[in-house]
Amino acid sequence: MNKEEETIFNFEDEASKSETYLALFPEEREGIVIIHLYEGIVAGRYENNRFTGDEIHRLFEATMTANEKENLYVKSYNKNRILRLQKFFLSYDEETRTYSFQEYGISFCKTAKDTLEGSFKPTKIKIICAELKVKLEASLDSESALKNWFEIHFEHYQPTLKKHIDFLDRQIDEAVTKLRKDTLAVNLKPLKLLRTVSDDLTEVHKKNEELRTAFEETNAISLILTDIDSNSREILDYIDNKIDFFDGIQRRLRGTDRRLNRIQPKIKQLFAAFRNPEYSAQTDRFIRFLLKHSTLERIKYDKEIIFPKEVPSLKVKFHRPKYILFNRDKELFPTKSKGRKKYEPDLAAEKESQAILDKALDDFDTVENWVNRIFAELKTSKKLNLSEAYFRILRDVSDFSIATKAFFKVLDLCYASDDYKVKIDKSKSVKNEGLILWNTILTEY
Repeated sequence: MNKEEETIFNFEDEASKSETYLALFPEEREGIVIIHLYEGIVAGRYENNRFTGDEIHRLFEATMTANEKENLYVKSYNKNRILRLQKFFLSYDEETRTYSFQEYGISFCKTAKDTLEGSFKPTKIKIICAELKVKLEASLDSESALKNWFEIHFEHYQPTLKKHIDFLDRQIDEAVTKLRKDTLAVNLKPLKLLRTVSDDLTEVHKKNEELRTAFEETNAISLILTDIDSNSREILDYIDNKIDFFDGIQRRLRGTDRRLNRIQPKIKQLFAAFRNPEYSAQTDRFIRFLLKHSTLERIKYDKEIIFPKEVPSLKVKFHRPKYILFNRDKELFPTKSKGRKKYEPDLAAEKESQAILDKALDDFDTVENWVNRIFAELKTSKKLNLSEAYFRILRDVSDFSIATKAFFKVLDLCYASDDYKVKIDKSKSVKNEGLILWNTILTEY
């Protein structure tokens, strides 16, 4: 083996070199010039996607200040920048004396453009997940088709889905930030403030609908994967991996959902300010003032409302109404609260609720009894198969909920104590009652 073959590439070391880093990630002016050139190619401004050095120099000169143009030799100053861009971004053809993009430069600009454009365009999460789900459901009858779904269809959609989750997260973050800023604005008049916040709420509502859709679609795929029954270790590993992926997506969505929830107190605070008695009284007096001192006059063929001189004139267009109506906003002018209505007790409902409570208490005692029995058996034998104990409980009580609660309570207690060891053997499984459990062995030290 020669020295060249023994050399191991280290990304961190290579990227840490200052000349390499600056070439990979250009400074602001160089980056802006590269973006202008890329957009020129996209728009078809350059023949054969090639451009001259003079065109690059003009773009660099447009980024310079008047002081820099006066004190620097522009051509020489920008020539060094162009030379630096030739390492990864631009290629120079000596025969035609023109420049073109290297593949890295195209990828760099395309990734940046897609990322920024994602803040404005609606996400495709629903379409992506719907297509994935349809293809998954069509593959359930064949393990080879199921394997193709994991290796081909899912691998094709996974990067796009993750990218659109990022887009949605960023769009909601920007919408929430704008709404929070607008609700705290002190320089806006009440009507303008309400209109601005209303528009913000509409935008947040749209994003929230997309968030709900993303929750539902990703959860639907996870449920289908969970229900797949296979004896193939490869298929089971694929299922575990993809369920973990969708669990991660769900965590991202829950974090986004929490950001939406945090703005609700600000909205309630804003509208509470408009509902306070002082504001309502002032608005009520203003409306009464308008009703008393305004007139309806005919001007040519139209009628216009003439407000008092204290109120600036307002152009109002309408189709000759028979009556002038002023709607009373129930949010701004709430009606007086009514007396509390007394309800007769519903004895049948109370009896039913009591029965439900009694059963819950009985179930709790049953779970506790089984947990104590399992630990007593474990203390005696020092080793116990918890999966088999689960099916023993299920046969005895015929209640899936009780058996499951007892199973997981024993697991929690064992994990919390240093006196016990829990071993889960995924290569073996215990099947009974139409259910499958991984082989779970408890050992007492």
